[in-house]
Amino acid sequence: MAKGKKQASSSSVSSSSDSTVFKYKRSETVLCFHGPTAYPAQILDFRILYENEGGDVGPQYQVHYKGWNKKWDEWVSESRILKMTEENMAAVANTKSSNAGPSNITSVSTNTELMENNNDVNSIASDNNKSTKAPILKGRGRKRTTEQGPTANNNNNNNNNNNSVSKNVKRARKNKISVNVSNQGMLRLVDEWQWNTRNQLLVHPLPRPNTVDQILDEFCNFQIEELKNSGRNHGRISKTQETLIREQVAGVREYFNEVLPIYLLYRFERQQYVEMTEKYPKRPTSSIYGAEHLMRLVVKIPDLVHGVQMKEQKAEALEKLFNDLAKFLETHRQSCFAKQYEFAAPSYIRVIWEY
Repeated sequence: MAKGKKQASSSSVSSSSDSTVFKYKRSETVLCFHGPTAYPAQILDFRILYENEGGDVGPQYQVHYKGWNKKWDEWVSESRILKMTEENMAAVANTKSSNAGPSNITSVSTNTELMENNNDVNSIASDNNKSTKAPILKGRGRKRTTEQGPTANNNNNNNNNNNSVSKNVKRARKNKISVNVSNQGMLRLVDEWQWNTRNQLLVHPLPRPNTVDQILDEFCNFQIEELKNSGRNHGRISKTQETLIREQVAGVREYFNEVLPIYLLYRFERQQYVEMTEKYPKRPTSSIYGAEHLMRLVVKIPDLVHGVQMKEQKAEALEKLFNDLAKFLETHRQSCFAKQYEFAAPSYIRVIWEY
């Protein structure tokens, strides 16, 4: 009953001890760091984590970033939270302004593209423009400069850099991938949503008998055998080809572990995730969840990588990888997907509605 002890320490602490154990209270508005910037957030709950594979133990707080979708709610350590004071707000504002980068972009098309793309592309454009002081293009003509010699050459180089940034951004927007999922697979996803969000059913059991780790291992071996049996390889492939396949599948596994708690869980499943990670603190989520959540990643991957800057060749390889994975899951649906869901216990439902 280790799980019960941890839950008691996190949510059943008496109010008299809140001020001594926990620095912040429920419903308190604070500043919480998400990346390099702090955002206004509300404390939803707190707990004490006694052991963690990552080593981050002690008081933790569940926070909701104000104005953000609930899927961004997360547990954070006390070191990521600041009191909502004028001094802290001013310090955060100064940090934002220092990270904003230069405001002058030499190409109008670059400026427009940057506003439409993600932060990764913004950072690339910002780095390329740190030393740029070339004139902004306005109206019909280009503003003339009288600089000669090295200064003029520098300006030309900067303009070339900015043009390359614009081309890179446009290339990133064109690299869209698509994944073909069968009608039966899409209907299964709709049924899962219905069972979970409306009927209050949970995937059972967890950990899954056939986990994401096991599925990806089988998929990796399948990919290697497929390549060996292709007409031109005659049953043999090079060590480099095999290593490439294994690295690609390992990347899918790592990405699944990263995005599961943010993108792949329905609201009703979040408490189940908390319980599983507390019960198995040293196990990655890929060794707990199965094909149901892996298929959600397959369907969402086009949106997750949309706008990410990558070479066309890599985008094509990624598209092929996830299409092959979708076919593999559909082919092995009888052995991979859950055949039964269970009704959530009343105590579980009460915890959900308290959030």
